Amino acid sequence: MSLWGADRYHVLMTPPEATKQRGRPRSEQSHQKVLEATARLLGSSSYDSISVERIAAEAGVGKQTIYRWWRNKAEVVLEAVLTGYVEMELVPMDDTGDLHQDLSAWMQGMLTEGFREEFIAMARSLMAAGLEGLPETAELIRQEHAWESGALMERLRRAAERDELRPGADIAAAASALIDPLLFRIVIGKPCAPAWGQALVDTVTSGIAADRPAR
Repeated sequence: MSLWGADRYHVLMTPPEATKQRGRPRSEQSHQKVLEATARLLGSSSYDSISVERIAAEAGVGKQTIYRWWRNKAEVVLEAVLTGYVEMELVPMDDTGDLHQDLSAWMQGMLTEGFREEFIAMARSLMAAGLEGLPETAELIRQEHAWESGALMERLRRAAERDELRPGADIAAAASALIDPLLFRIVIGKPCAPAWGQALVDTVTSGIAADRPAR
């Protein structure tokens, strides 16, 4: 694991097993090299400092090879995220055994890190790439597995395994209830007060906690 930027963003290179098969066509191998190179660069550089030229040089391919599959840098990074080559964690997700405490600490960290100018710019670029992307990108966005990974989902899964959640609690919905409003505020550049984030955590945990059945 490496740190992206000034020790603020955790970027994990986690290429999916399906991409490691031998005998792929040369063009597909180049495609994989580009995604791997993007993950390496994000592990040591800020998003703003990365360019298509840098990705091409790191991957050992020509710039036109990249433009064969993507129209810009944001589309490359978005695909790297959606396919599991890059997992971005702005703040760590602790596991103290107290889900409410862990989610509260995570949320307060996100309110601090997520509203930095460099991350707001990146979030806007990736959202634009998703909205205006190629059909292949749209298909990746629709796939459920793209949204069922990450530290938040893993923490909620562990809580479910320990019977900390009420039976039948939808952890994907809970994760979405925490992330979606936060991401919307980040994209529009509207910082949130700590009390807003805490109220969001309180609302979600009250609906899924085993000792606080949802109404």
